[in-house]
Amino acid sequence: MKKIFVFVFIALTIGVTYFVKNSYNPLFTLAETYRVCLIVKNGSLSGGEIVSCGDVDFVYLTKEEGLNSIKKVPVEGLEFYMNNVDAEEILNILKATVVQENEIENLRLIYAYSPYYQDSVMVDGKKVNLQLAFDGDNLIAGFPLILTGF
Repeated sequence: MKKIFVFVFIALTIGVTYFVKNSYNPLFTLAETYRVCLIVKNGSLSGGEIVSCGDVDFVYLTKEEGLNSIKKVPVEGLEFYMNNVDAEEILNILKATVVQENEIENLRLIYAYSPYYQDSVMVDGKKVNLQLAFDGDNLIAGFPLILTGF
C-alpha cells in the first residue's frame, strides 16, 4: 500500500511540474481569447506586430501563433486579450487565488497567484503571478503582470 501511495504522489508531482515547466496555459484553449502578447528578448521572435522597448520585444500574435511561438523561445511575460468573459470564470480556470483587488476609473484590477505560471513578483509582500484588468466586456490577463498598459 505504501508503494502505491508513493508512486501516486511521485506521478502527481511530476505531472504538476510538467504543466508548469512546459508553459501550458489553459487560456490558449478559450474561444474568447483573440490576441496574445509574448514579452521576449529583442530579436528572438519574428512575425506578428512587434513593439520594442528596451531589451525586450512585445510580440502581438493570434492565439494559435502565440501557442506555437511560446514553445520556441523563453518568455519573460505573457498577456491574453479576451472579449465577453467573466473574471471569476478566468480565476477558476486558472485555479488562481486572489491576493488583492482594486478599482481605478471603471477598471477593475485583480492580482492573483496561479499554478500555471512559474515566475512571480511581490505585491504588498505577497507572491503574485497573474494580473487581470477588465472593464466589463474586455479583459486582459497578464503573467506575471500586465506590462503593455490597459
